[in-house]
Amino acid sequence: MDYTDLLKYKEFDIDAIRKRYTVDTGTTNEAGEPVMLEPNFVFDTKVAFSYLILTYGPDSEFSNVKDMIERKELALKKAKVPKQFHNKILKNENPMIGDMLTRFFREYQDFDYELLISAKEALVTLLEVVRKPIDSQLLDDKERNAVKAKRECFDDAKYLMRELKLMLNDLSEMSEDAAEAVRKSEFKGGFAEKMAG
Repeated sequence: MDYTDLLKYKEFDIDAIRKRYTVDTGTTNEAGEPVMLEPNFVFDTKVAFSYLILTYGPDSEFSNVKDMIERKELALKKAKVPKQFHNKILKNENPMIGDMLTRFFREYQDFDYELLISAKEALVTLLEVVRKPIDSQLLDDKERNAVKAKRECFDDAKYLMRELKLMLNDLSEMSEDAAEAVRKSEFKGGFAEKMAG
């Protein structure tokens, strides 16, 4: 698969992205024109595309980096994503990147891979909640709810970790024929770097 095919979709068109996420504030300026609030998470779509392929491309040089945060940080640096966007991207809070990723997985259509990546990202989010301290100023019932929520996140994280290990084990036990098919597939190594470079 040639990743550049993704660029024909509206998720990679900066004008379409701005139009989709620009909000009418419901007010007017001195000239009587509507005041529009442009999204503050939009940046160069070629840079965003590069980041996406480096992070999620199965043949990316970073695909062997198991820690998703580390992988994203490496991709952000190599793709030269402006620093002011890093935090939101690392937390999966950049709608533009989210839309691009959805399109990427829709076109890629490897549901095992998508599930694996999604589970890793969900695990990072759950563990952040578990590690975050509970505010000592909370009232008793709110503190109880916070502790309960942490326990639920912990249980969800344990479940996800178990499932991830099973998925990774299934992938590592791939037959030699299947492994050869993957090696000869359209996702063979190096293409992601060429596209992102």
